[in-house]
Amino acid sequence: MSFDPLIPLSCFKINAHNKNYEFWQKDPLAIILYTRKVAFQKLDYIHLNPCAGKWKLVEDPCDYYFSSAAFYEKGIQHFSFLRDIRDEF
Repeated sequence: MSFDPLIPLSCFKINAHNKNYEFWQKDPLAIILYTRKVAFQKLDYIHLNPCAGKWKLVEDPCDYYFSSAAFYEKGIQHFSFLRDIRDEF
């Protein structure tokens, strides 16, 4: 599914007890974060994605507003729902 900025938010509305909207497609190939090492490997991949290859959205992962990189690197929290993965392991 490609992103279309003209799609209204109401198209992503869901009926769930813990959220009102869902933007990501459920993936049966999800990776289980069974160790701290694997969790941080995946987090690094996610943080570096906006800097990589064809995207090149930013030079520094912390500069990409929609990333949690600034939270982990600089302690800047843009989103109240963000949970620290370091507290999970």
